[in-house]
This record gives sequence, structure tokens and C-alpha cells, in this order.
Amino acid sequence: MLISETGLLVRLFGASWPGLHWGLFNAKDVGKIWVYSTKITGEFVVIELIDGNKIAFSPENTKKLYGALNNQRKKFGTSKMANSIYQSKRLVYLQVVSVVTAFLLCLGYLFWIYPTLPEIIPVHFDINMIPNGWGHKSELFLIAGIAAIFPIINSILVLKFGKYAKILTTFLGIIFISLMVLFFGIIYFTQGI
Repeated sequence: MLISETGLLVRLFGASWPGLHWGLFNAKDVGKIWVYSTKITGEFVVIELIDGNKIAFSPENTKKLYGALNNQRKKFGTSKMANSIYQSKRLVYLQVVSVVTAFLLCLGYLFWIYPTLPEIIPVHFDINMIPNGWGHKSELFLIAGIAAIFPIINSILVLKFGKYAKILTTFLGIIFISLMVLFFGIIYFTQGI
């Protein structure tokens, strides 16, 4: 942690309005840095995180914030905190692997039962689960193709933001697994008709 006299050069991600700048910036003599600031140039409190990222703040009184953070410094970067980051990364990768595995199992099941399905299958059901729309069994591949969009988006979001948002990681995993169970159920139900 240090006080740095620098200037924000190029915004890579985020937003800037007069009096508010946040996001990822390229800064003079510092490089890429996450910024939460009210100014473009001047004194910033710069904190380097365990993962190598840097965060810059521009408080009203730079030296006062720097002193307060320095007093609390012994609580930062403890092995417990590093272990927490490691656990978060494991959770992220576990969620991505479980979602991709669920999708591949669903796709494998579809290929496995496809030859046994009748040529015409129900594709729409009313509120009482009575079929009221019919289509060719090849439409299941269209549904599987559309379903493939979710694990791709899920993986991108979780790998990008999951280590910071455990709730997002858990929520996306639950939603996707629920959709796969629903998809399995539809395939199983259509196979029995």
C-alpha cells in the first residue's frame, strides 16, 4: 500500500463522469489499476491485492485514509484470507465443471434415447400436462442447441465474476442444474408417450 502521485490515462472498462471515475484504467507510472475516484490526477491511495491487482482511491484526505489503513494492515493478507481466496477459486471451477458435466450428461442421454423415440413427439403441453403440440423428434436437438448457450454464458460470468460473488456462482449453478432436470424430465416424459 502506498500513496502515489499519478494520472489516469485511458479507461479500459468502467465509467467516467465529472467527479466520479470507476473501473479499470491505465495510469501513468502504475499500469493497469482499478479506480474508485473523484479525480483524474493527483494523490491516490494504491493498494496491491494478493492476486496482483491494484486498487486506487482518491479520498478527500489521502494521508488520513493511508494512516487508517496502515493501522489495520495487520488484518490484511492473512493466511486465512489467502485460504479464502483459494476456496473461492475452487468453488468457481467446481461450479463450471458441474454445469458443463450436467449439460454433457443431458446431451449424452438425448443421443442415447434418440433412436428409441417415435418420429413425432409432443413439443407443447397444457397446464394439465396433456400434449397439445406435436413435432419431429429432431426438434430436441434445437432445444439442446439453445440450452448450450447457458453453460457458455454461465462459464464466462462465473470465471469473470465468480471469485468475487459467491452468491452469483451458487445462483447460476442452481438455475442451470434446475433447467437440466426440467430438460431431462421433458425428454423422459416424451419417451413414455
